[in-house]
Amino acid sequence: MGSVGAMSEVGSAIVAESGSAGTSESETVLDSPAASKPAAAKPRGQRLYALDLLRFIAAALVVSRHWLAVGSLYLGGPRIYPYGVTHLKQIAPEGVVHFATYGDLGVELFFLISGFVICMSSWGRTVGQFAASRIARLFPAYWFAVLATVFVLLAFPSLHFHRRPGLIHQVLMNLTMTQSFYGVQDVDPVYWTLAAELRFYMIFAIVVAFGVTYRRVMYFCWLWAFLAMFGQMSGNGTLNAVVQPQYAPFFIAGVAFFLMWRFGPTLLLWGLVAVSFLTAQSLLVPDPAAFPEVGWAYPRWPMLVACAVFFTLMALVALHKLEWVRWRALATVGALTYPLYLLHQVIGFTLIAYLHRHLSFWPTVGLAAVAILLLCHLVQRFVERPLQRLLKNGLKHSLEAMRQADAEAATTRRRRSPIPHQAAPAPLQPTETARTP
Repeated sequence: MGSVGAMSEVGSAIVAESGSAGTSESETVLDSPAASKPAAAKPRGQRLYALDLLRFIAAALVVSRHWLAVGSLYLGGPRIYPYGVTHLKQIAPEGVVHFATYGDLGVELFFLISGFVICMSSWGRTVGQFAASRIARLFPAYWFAVLATVFVLLAFPSLHFHRRPGLIHQVLMNLTMTQSFYGVQDVDPVYWTLAAELRFYMIFAIVVAFGVTYRRVMYFCWLWAFLAMFGQMSGNGTLNAVVQPQYAPFFIAGVAFFLMWRFGPTLLLWGLVAVSFLTAQSLLVPDPAAFPEVGWAYPRWPMLVACAVFFTLMALVALHKLEWVRWRALATVGALTYPLYLLHQVIGFTLIAYLHRHLSFWPTVGLAAVAILLLCHLVQRFVERPLQRLLKNGLKHSLEAMRQADAEAATTRRRRSPIPHQAAPAPLQPTETARTP
């Protein structure tokens, strides 16, 4: 993935936030008086079931890439082959392998959705509230995934991870979700997308700090697009690490699609989406040399088709053309997406390695899929929900404590500060009483 969170966001809740408090009407349009006025904000509480479905499709694509095309895993030592073959084309239908090869594009779909959802969930919030919502959303399932992955690798040593030196230090650093920033290897390779999501959150927090408005978000998107272009052109490693030229078009387009959904389409928004699409498709390049296990030099044109389909689907969401998708079960399906992304690779391959000793290819994949989805449901119900409540309450109290402490400090400073005034003349002393002549 991506996202995902990814998955975040890549992953996050797909529930519309209401209008921004304290935002003047003049800030919802561009500076030009001739700019068309956006439509009124959409009502609160409208759930976008289509996005739940798209999130699950994105996760399913990533799973298909790993389980049905690559079929192997790299954890720092020799590459591991859970199916016992170096190329899945030896045991799986060739057409399935060819289709699943492009499943890594699910990451790009995750990033599109993430741009949409993060802009939605940040509207009307402070930086503290924005950060608290992201922490509560990402970390409960992630902490469980890290610990569960290590437990499975140690208890079922078919992937030989137990022989890795420095394991404890690596695991502890992984709990911060910032391990890749320090050059520490991910416990599960899929975590790399979470670092991309975190960088997106960090730079979007700048907009949140100033107050999220239509105009500020628009300026932010165009500025990010130009910085990504400059970073790509100059090869500046520091700038590229922040603005992520390879993934920026997807995040930016997702944000633009949200503005369309909330305020209505404009020529400038369509221009932003068009620039993002044209840039994004040029960055999608097959890399079979990096994954020789795929077993074929796959062409590039399906990537263009997939990218166009993803942008089209998000445009349909933005234009309210998929609001007929109202199957409530999709909310449950969408909730499984983030745990599925986190748990499917290392834990899934461990399960596949044991099942494939006794079963053929398709029964192995089917049973593994059922088991992983069941595990995701249990994680979502018994880990994510309670821990999210605890984190939200704890972070809410922390923010209130900061505000209260700042208010008390400000009151104390006002009381202690001297009030300038004109000094009154000193009274005469008795010995200095004026004598009458």
